[in-house]
Amino acid sequence: MKILIAEDEPISNLWLKTILVKWGHEVISTRNGCEAWDVLNCENPPELALLDWEMPGMRGIDVCSNVKKSPQAENVYVILITGNDLDENMFNGSTASPDDYIKKPFDKLMLGAKLNLAELKIKF
Repeated sequence: MKILIAEDEPISNLWLKTILVKWGHEVISTRNGCEAWDVLNCENPPELALLDWEMPGMRGIDVCSNVKKSPQAENVYVILITGNDLDENMFNGSTASPDDYIKKPFDKLMLGAKLNLAELKIKF
C-alpha cells in the first residue's frame, strides 16, 4: 500500500518510515502540512495518510479537512497522529472527518492493527 507520512518531528518521521517500509509499504515522507497537501492533491494520491495534528505550514487536521473535500483525494484513508489527549482531539477533530487516530508515543502493535483495519476498509 502507498502511504504518506506527514510528521515534522524527525525521529518520529524516520521511525514510521522505517517500520512501514519494513512491512512492505511504499512510503512518501513529508515534514509539513503544505508538502502533505501537495502529495495528496495530485492525480494518484496514496491510499493512506498518517498526518501529525500539529505541523508547520498547515496542521494535519486542516490537511484532513481538505482531503475529505477534494474529488481527487476524498477516498484517502486518513489517520491523525496526536501527542495530546486523544479524547479531546477526537472531539475537536470530528469536523475534519478523519478515519482514525493514533496517539504518540507510537506503539508498533497499535500502528499495525490500525493499518490492517485501514487496508480492509480501503479494499471494500
